[in-house]
Amino acid sequence: MHAHRVMLVVQAFTALPGTDHGPSELAAATGLNIAVVYRILQSGIATSIFLRVPPGRYRLGPGAARIGMQAMATTPDMRDARPALERLSRAVDGFALLWVLSPYGGPRKAYAASAPGRYDFESLGLGVADLVEVGQSLRVGASGRVIAAHLSPSMVSAVLKQPVPAGAGPGAVRDAAAYAASLAEVREAGYAVSREEVTGWSAVAAPVMWGDAVYGAVCVLKPSSLMPEDLALPVAATTAAAERLTLLTTAGSDPYPLAG
Repeated sequence: MHAHRVMLVVQAFTALPGTDHGPSELAAATGLNIAVVYRILQSGIATSIFLRVPPGRYRLGPGAARIGMQAMATTPDMRDARPALERLSRAVDGFALLWVLSPYGGPRKAYAASAPGRYDFESLGLGVADLVEVGQSLRVGASGRVIAAHLSPSMVSAVLKQPVPAGAGPGAVRDAAAYAASLAEVREAGYAVSREEVTGWSAVAAPVMWGDAVYGAVCVLKPSSLMPEDLALPVAATTAAAERLTLLTTAGSDPYPLAG
């Protein structure tokens, strides 16, 4: 029973917006007595599961991070993603990428693997600094919204506080309220589309999941002049690649290896 209550308090930190919470907020979110919540918080400080943030507020600490990192270390090496990305690149004649979620310093993307086809990173028209800043931001592009659509409210709040990078294209969703409103639609659809969020390029992205947690996103880009108005093929090919990589993260190996 006590262990269940501890887990309720830990999970409340992911369900509530923001990072710092007081015992009364956590009690309301969990349905536990405030005195019980307070005792759980105090006991968790010793193991750094929780940190006390004056005045009278708490946040998840490095002890919780160690647990998360240990769990994440069990996911497969995403070099095994390349066959699925290469098939996607050929199907759409585009630049296929896999981004993974990186929570350090605020939610962002990290490059994991790609199959550029006839394109390359230089063809995106971004300098190195812009490529890093725009590529990592969850505020830009279909892949950013696909990942954000599956984050906890507290992490979405952190995303909304991030500025849109200066190198983003004219199609970037710059209004935070419009961006937030789009996430439910993306989650319902199972994919996202962007046009000119990277200048000159359009994209389709779909989430790669690890159980009910988002692992990252598969994204395929094409020059906007070549991306068809009818997105049936790009959407089907991208979601199929994402589903295959979701199986890979769950099973630890591809249960249906591609034959090239």
